[in-house]
Amino acid sequence: MEQLLPHYERELAFLHAASKDFSAMYPRVAGQLHMAGDSSDPHVERLIQSFALLSARIQKRLDDDFPLFTESLIEVLYPHYLRPFPSCSIAQFDVGAGATQMTQGSLVERGTVLNTRPVRGVTCKFRTAYDVHLLPLRLSNASFRSVLNAPDGTPLPRQATSVLSVTLDLVSPQAQWDQLGTDTLRLHLSGDTSQVTALREALCGRVVGCLLQTQSTGPWQAAPESLPRTVGFEEAEALIDFDARSHSAYRLLTEYFAFPEKFNFIDLPWPKALQLSKARQVTLHFAMAGIRGESDEARLLETITARNLLTGCTPVVNLFSQRADPIRITHTSDRYPVLPDGRRAHGHEVYSIDKVFRVHQTAQGDDIQEFRPFFALHHDGLLAHGESAARYWVAHRDDTLAARSPGYETEISVVDINFDPAEIQTDTLSIEVKATNRDLPSQLTVGQAGGDLFLEGLRNAREVRMLRKPTLSHRLDRGRGALWRLISHLSLNHLTLSAGGLDALREMLRLYDLPRSDTNQRQLDGIVGISHHHVTACMPGQPFVTFVRGTEVRVKVNEQHFVGTGLRLFGQVLDHFFGLYVHANSFIQLKLYSERTQEELMSFPRRSGDGSLL
Repeated sequence: MEQLLPHYERELAFLHAASKDFSAMYPRVAGQLHMAGDSSDPHVERLIQSFALLSARIQKRLDDDFPLFTESLIEVLYPHYLRPFPSCSIAQFDVGAGATQMTQGSLVERGTVLNTRPVRGVTCKFRTAYDVHLLPLRLSNASFRSVLNAPDGTPLPRQATSVLSVTLDLVSPQAQWDQLGTDTLRLHLSGDTSQVTALREALCGRVVGCLLQTQSTGPWQAAPESLPRTVGFEEAEALIDFDARSHSAYRLLTEYFAFPEKFNFIDLPWPKALQLSKARQVTLHFAMAGIRGESDEARLLETITARNLLTGCTPVVNLFSQRADPIRITHTSDRYPVLPDGRRAHGHEVYSIDKVFRVHQTAQGDDIQEFRPFFALHHDGLLAHGESAARYWVAHRDDTLAARSPGYETEISVVDINFDPAEIQTDTLSIEVKATNRDLPSQLTVGQAGGDLFLEGLRNAREVRMLRKPTLSHRLDRGRGALWRLISHLSLNHLTLSAGGLDALREMLRLYDLPRSDTNQRQLDGIVGISHHHVTACMPGQPFVTFVRGTEVRVKVNEQHFVGTGLRLFGQVLDHFFGLYVHANSFIQLKLYSERTQEELMSFPRRSGDGSLL
């Protein structure tokens, strides 16, 4: 209503002003109509006000650039764009003393739903984003040394000058390294932002080799297969559900700006030699290069302890599947509210409508018919189903209702061409949705005794606690801005990476900066230039090697804008984004350059779409 009020006042003022102008130009006619001034008849005034309100609604729609049309078009092309980004956090499964009784690992699968304590009468639900392996081991020590001192006979990698050591203990007498049930150890990088950034940059960009120590004396063994791997970029590691029509790079942009902590994970593959080891304690030494002993990076890494590398962790997102309350179709309204939980509507918000069924009661029993989305790309396929082609649904979101009656903002309209108003029908809509708990998770108190998240039947975990307070949910602005964001999306597909490339890149990234935080804005301002040129690379093939033409993209950055957040992670997200520009039988390669020194800071592997080319 606040957005409608200026339009209403403008229309009302126009009607009064036009009435006075008419009276001045045609006083005789105005006298006959009693329009000499403001009307003394309250009913006439109400009529004028009602007409002004109707005109204001029309004017608002015009100013909003016909949101029904633009948002429907976005729903077809970029369905992720109009959905809220749910609240997120990091959860840790604490095995506790039960680890001493475990003989092998236990898996908590991705997508497991965990419940919280009630908030304002609503139990929030979180879903795990990664698989979690509960293992009978403890990370007992982690330390960094700027000088690499290794026993004689150790095959040290070239250029290695420093080392990060991680010590692991088997806490169960029955457990063996080859019976843990997983070939990798996933660790969460925890701690202060500066510590986490330095640790992630070191493990993902400075490691030149891995060494395994199984005895207190003697040389360390080379373990080249155990180099750290980044986590969070694969489809199986997605935080939010993303439609197949949208490129995964858009999802990565959304997740990076809204919840960058999702990428604070690394995978450590088990060394092959460890599978045959009988040692109860082993140490993985990650040899690093390029870290000066007197640098700020080295001083930060020297503060790393075992508390900064946590096991049993996963991002969790407040997104869950649910069957909405049944809707009785009365045909007295063109819209019906979609309520995931009508008793606690204030604590739920529809993320997406997945399926809609109409249950039609007949003498022979219930007849279930599926309705399809009206704004979709598969209408041709529906024509082959005969009568099913005549049944559609359309969803609407009313921001005014969201502010006045939270939970009632999503409405659905159904279209059935075969509907017969003369026939008495008792129909009910059954709707499957994905929903969130709005901003309620951000009101949770974390760190309570007994844990913060709960799951019935959860074995081998004493408690599940949140390591940080859940974030607020984020929503994209609708209305007038939606059209321009759509135009930006469409136009960027036709822009080159040369003329206007910097402005186009910044504009695209800003579209996905939902929090609009100072940190995100600083990173975007840190992009100061972009250029590209065509290159030719020799690629392996069958039966002979082949030459492939590709594009090398050079992005110039101001490194100071990425202090505390990490340039490498930002570059990895950009690397996946530039995969959008790859043509068939080609590749693209991203390189980051320093604005101050003009030197190459980092280079990423050649990429063809989602895949990296070696």
